Amino acid sequence: MPIKIKSAFLVVVFWCFNAWQPLHAAVIEDLFDATIAVSDQSNTVQSAAFTLAIKQVLVKVRGNSDILTDAQIRNAISKPTRFIRSYSYENRESQLYLLINFEPQRIETLIRNAGFPIWDKRRPDTLVWLVTESDNGAKEIINAENFPELFNGLHQQGRLRGVRFTEPLWDLDDRQALNVYDVWGGFTLNLTRASERYGVKSVLSARIYKAKDLDNENQLHSLWLADWTMLGDGKLLSGQVSAADHDSIAVKLVDVLADNLALQYAVDLASINPNENKIELKFNNLKSLTDYAEALEFLESLSVVSRGTLVSQVGEQATFELALLGTEEDLKIVLRLDKHVQAVTDEFGQPILELEFFWVK
Repeated sequence: MPIKIKSAFLVVVFWCFNAWQPLHAAVIEDLFDATIAVSDQSNTVQSAAFTLAIKQVLVKVRGNSDILTDAQIRNAISKPTRFIRSYSYENRESQLYLLINFEPQRIETLIRNAGFPIWDKRRPDTLVWLVTESDNGAKEIINAENFPELFNGLHQQGRLRGVRFTEPLWDLDDRQALNVYDVWGGFTLNLTRASERYGVKSVLSARIYKAKDLDNENQLHSLWLADWTMLGDGKLLSGQVSAADHDSIAVKLVDVLADNLALQYAVDLASINPNENKIELKFNNLKSLTDYAEALEFLESLSVVSRGTLVSQVGEQATFELALLGTEEDLKIVLRLDKHVQAVTDEFGQPILELEFFWVK
């Protein structure tokens, strides 16, 4: 089923109101790392593991597996050792693993030169509301306790795609705001209200059920389907994924989530005007030289920033000039996801000064 984009006034209001509120966002520190299970330490096995590892890292940093179809990327994948910074072997519970760390600058340069966006390591946590239907038609809330394999698959695939999840508490507050039929029906109003307490920028809900289908030989077989709804960035998306079994549906849900988040947050260099990519940004609450240095280091660590310069310093306020690899809006999106940055806001929580923030340690 194709992805649908719907108009959702309530969702727009909700996300705009919470645009600069404290958010749950993950800093994915292992974007350039891969862990591959191997049978031995032979050159043949190691070479195959290096190839698989660079594919995983490219997809994580780009945010979408479409990067693997590019001719320039495929050529680089055939020679992965050029991009490796270090590697080691490790035994875990009788299984041998090859741990590979790639050079971030070389990977990012490769992706940019091929014309693909790069997704910063600061990424929104996603709140997941899931329900399933049993063979007798009963609807059941899915959580880590009653469906551990599905949730393990969710988190494992999340690590491969560079996304993190927040699980609902399903405590009294949640159950008063939302019931199993709200999730089953994908009711936006109740999903939005119930999600507000978690302070997230991304919400994924899905109903998972078994469908019967005929194959090419007219043999009846079962297929698991998930009708999903995604809220975030003032949009409501919906679609459907399928898998051969109940637990594997989690992998498909993570993939569609990561693809859509990357569309929102990855920096697209093709849309940038090189003559309009310098801006000034102010930080308040810098109390020491260490704070100034940390703030500049933070700004230069953002994937959307190529260079930062301290241009003025008055008391506890510093003005930085930033050369951007993206747009000003790209920068604002990344800043909203970091705990060190707090906007100067009015009594309703709305920003009142453009590109002026408090530095929070």
